[in-house]
Amino acid sequence: MRRFHFYAAALLLCLLLSCTRSGNKNSAAAPSLTPPSAPSVSPMAILRAGKYPLWFQFSAGGPVLIETIEDACFSAALVPWPLAPHIRFMLARGGDLLMAVNGDGFICLSPKENGQVGLYRFSGGEFWRQYTVGAFVLFDGKPVALLYRDDRFLDSNAPLPAPRLWTFDLRSGGPQPLTIPSLAVFAPENGWDVDTLRRGGDAFWYFRAVKKTAEQPEIRMLRSGDLVLEGEKVSLGAFQNAALPEPLSAAPPPLRKMLAAVFSESGCGLAAVVSPEFQTVRTFAADREKAAICGFYSDGPEKTFMLTVFPQGNASYIISSSSVIDRFSLPPLPEGFVYTGIGLCGDTIFASWEEQDEYSIGAAGFMVMKLQ
Repeated sequence: MRRFHFYAAALLLCLLLSCTRSGNKNSAAAPSLTPPSAPSVSPMAILRAGKYPLWFQFSAGGPVLIETIEDACFSAALVPWPLAPHIRFMLARGGDLLMAVNGDGFICLSPKENGQVGLYRFSGGEFWRQYTVGAFVLFDGKPVALLYRDDRFLDSNAPLPAPRLWTFDLRSGGPQPLTIPSLAVFAPENGWDVDTLRRGGDAFWYFRAVKKTAEQPEIRMLRSGDLVLEGEKVSLGAFQNAALPEPLSAAPPPLRKMLAAVFSESGCGLAAVVSPEFQTVRTFAADREKAAICGFYSDGPEKTFMLTVFPQGNASYIISSSSVIDRFSLPPLPEGFVYTGIGLCGDTIFASWEEQDEYSIGAAGFMVMKLQ
């Protein structure tokens, strides 16, 4: 398998990736957890997407470029998803796409001049490899990942994560620890782990704290209208209801109209949507029993549009002003592989993919190509 390693920043800033593939191999050590002292961060690579896809796969040292998606087949053992490196969550902020990578750290795609895209990686190092990413949200304008210790599939001797909350930025590097007051009440040194943080359709933040060191484990489910304030206890039913998809009527009017058109034409009824307008991924449903899609929505000054993809790669692009659905397909995946998310950075499509087998994940990574 021919792979391209992107960890020598000086070399990579001179390299513009295009649809033409090269046979050179370059490698270097993964970044450390300590933020760099420079006032700004250099990208690990500058991408120039074309009509042919660029395939990236996660490795122990971060994402590497592989020749074709078939190179990922049988290259990684299937392990339970909380233990597997994969893109756990995606967010959008302005023109940037932000990803929390399970067991690794953060990835950011940021638009550059002439249609290029900067690819940034912020490694959490060995610390992140011990834990599972339980949430990824925008808090006070900052991307924040929540780490917790998952014991469902494997007993772990790792301590509870402290710090449990991490962020990053393109000016000072990262990852960097961060505190959210409502969660800080449940301190790891007192035996508390927080494994869930989500925003409900009622605009409340819901989170769950579990005390794992006590003889009788204690579970508290709480909500808060503002994460700087202490949470209030809620019932199990209220906590579970907050995880349900929002009705289609709750979507912003342009998105509602476009989703309704896609649902009607495709036969799906559920959509998980990333948008610069949202603090988290939001899921909207017209019929929860029907197939699900992933979407990216932008309500920008020039145009309002939505990009969607089915797990097997059938995709669509729709502009609100015309309501015309442009159907196309992302590059096909091998059997057992699926697309799990989609976003747009400038005119570059970013799509995450995974090899899945029930609750396990094998190879995982992402694909970039130009929106035609």
